[in-house]
Amino acid sequence: MIPAARDLSAHRPARTRTRSRRAPSEPEPTPPSAPPLRRRLALDPLHAIGALALGCVAASALFMHALETREATAQGLTLRVAYPERMRFRDMERVTFDVENTAGEPCRAAALTIDEAYLDSFEEHHTTPAEAAFGRFALGDLAPGERRRIDVELRGERSWLASGDATLSCGGERGVHVPLRTFIFP
Repeated sequence: MIPAARDLSAHRPARTRTRSRRAPSEPEPTPPSAPPLRRRLALDPLHAIGALALGCVAASALFMHALETREATAQGLTLRVAYPERMRFRDMERVTFDVENTAGEPCRAAALTIDEAYLDSFEEHHTTPAEAAFGRFALGDLAPGERRRIDVELRGERSWLASGDATLSCGGERGVHVPLRTFIFP
């Protein structure tokens, strides 16, 4: 025979409402106060070198070169520029200008102009194709859908901010402007 569930349950003791009885004159015990300790960071030399190396890597990430890409379109012309946003003093960096005629008509005498203020912030620059004048590239006629690329290699000379605009024009009339801002770290 199987016993019923009520037979298996344990007897519960009756609850009483009583408080612990402690003598009122007896104070509560308090732990002893901690001894005064000098806090100091204890690293063995290998860990200290590792911490310094990690700190240098984190700090150098702020000063590494970074590329920025900007694009502007107006009246059937598109100018896309990939340029260094940050670079180091005397490092060579490349700026790429992609020009495209998105209009349904040809563009006569297309030209790309880079502000002299921007180019003067760099010690030297090499261009492909060659410049017609300082900071000016004559691209000739652009058929509808035709693309051209101009590469400029720059070496930073002055530490600080180099800024200027790149302007694409068609026959001297239509223009697309892209601002260029490069911070050169010392």
